[in-house]
Amino acid sequence: METYYYILIVLVGLALGSFFNVVIFRFPAFQKQGFWKPLSGRSKCVSCKSVIKWFDLVPIMSYFFLKAGCRKCGAKISLMYPIVEISTAAVLLLLFLKTPLPSYLTALDAFIILLFVLIVFIDIRYLIIPDGILALLIIIVIGLKIMNGSTDFFYLLVSALGLTSFFGILFLVSKGKWIGLGDIKLIFLIGLLLGYPASYIVVISSVWLATIFSTVLLILKKVTMKTKVPFGSFLSVATIIFLIFGNELQKISRYFY
Repeated sequence: METYYYILIVLVGLALGSFFNVVIFRFPAFQKQGFWKPLSGRSKCVSCKSVIKWFDLVPIMSYFFLKAGCRKCGAKISLMYPIVEISTAAVLLLLFLKTPLPSYLTALDAFIILLFVLIVFIDIRYLIIPDGILALLIIIVIGLKIMNGSTDFFYLLVSALGLTSFFGILFLVSKGKWIGLGDIKLIFLIGLLLGYPASYIVVISSVWLATIFSTVLLILKKVTMKTKVPFGSFLSVATIIFLIFGNELQKISRYFY
């Protein structure tokens, strides 16, 4: 029975990943027309504009059955499609594997984590962190703290502002060249969500991950010094890891007390 439960979690994750692909690849339309209108139309090939049949929209399988190309025109399908689907399913599965007794709080954690997954790929593709998603996350986080009976909200707010202030100064000094305003908003959210010292560990880890990743790409000559880095993606990935493996990582955080 337990095996079927986890299979169901994976299938739900794949379906959500498929939906996220729609959001990600139609994101420019969302910005111009609002959220619901771009979703009302059927999925089409970005090259020949032919309507994609339902049997070509099966997560992961369709990508490989079609050999990564459109059935009609043969145009290449982005590798991001299966990556988003697999990543969403994997993250959801890991969360429920770490939560033997799911509750409504687990569902809220899952929703928060899934929104961070969406931020990861939107930032990778467009170098944008949507204000709408950030606002929704902040509302959910505040509601979650209230539901948990948290009495240290002021402490969390001070922690978030303290963490954000440093990067705010970097933003002002560099006039937005070193870090984006969306990244600063995301850092504030992380501070509010995780508090001290967890949020500081997440941000510092993200800086190191981004630095190492960029250095490797520079060595391989895949990017230049002028190439922008989706720092929000690294912040989101580190946050997801901490939210799922928080108990294990709490041991590290003790060194910061």
